[in-house]
Amino acid sequence: MLEEFSLEVAVGLSIVAVIVIYLLYRLFFRRSPSQLQIEQVLKPYKQDELNNVILPDGVGGILEIEKLFLLEQGILILRDYPISGHLFGAEQIEQWTQIVDGRSYKFINPLHHLENARQAIRSLIPKMPVFCHVVFTADSNFPKGKPASVSVLTSFEQDMQRLFNSPKLPAESREKMWNVIKQNIRNDAQSLIRE
Repeated sequence: MLEEFSLEVAVGLSIVAVIVIYLLYRLFFRRSPSQLQIEQVLKPYKQDELNNVILPDGVGGILEIEKLFLLEQGILILRDYPISGHLFGAEQIEQWTQIVDGRSYKFINPLHHLENARQAIRSLIPKMPVFCHVVFTADSNFPKGKPASVSVLTSFEQDMQRLFNSPKLPAESREKMWNVIKQNIRNDAQSLIRE
């Protein structure tokens, strides 16, 4: 009787453990459908990836870069935004506009941060081609046109074709330059605090 009870408890605890592990996995490792779509487009070209890295900005400070991809053609700095609605913006405009349900909201031009990130990468590896791209992953559109380095999720694959058709770099030099970036990543949380 005691053995049956112990066996039932062990089986019950095992089931609970499997459920908890599954829920934790979904909570921490689940990717949104938009992230999966972006990954699917990049998968045939991606050699390596770094997420949420802090690098020297080339002018004495530091800079956080959300996503860096090593591609056969160079480095891609990618930023995705879950912003919906009608979007209005251009490369040189400081603030862009989002219109949702007849209301207008301003947000900072995301291309400026990417250009700073490009300069930081180029300060480390001047000869490496560095591409920047922004993807708006929610239900959004650009009724008056969008900059070349910007996509909505539905146009992302087509917009990236120009980059994917760029000349490929030799594997050895690509890896060497990628390692320079990896060696310059700041890992300590204190690096975020300017003195």
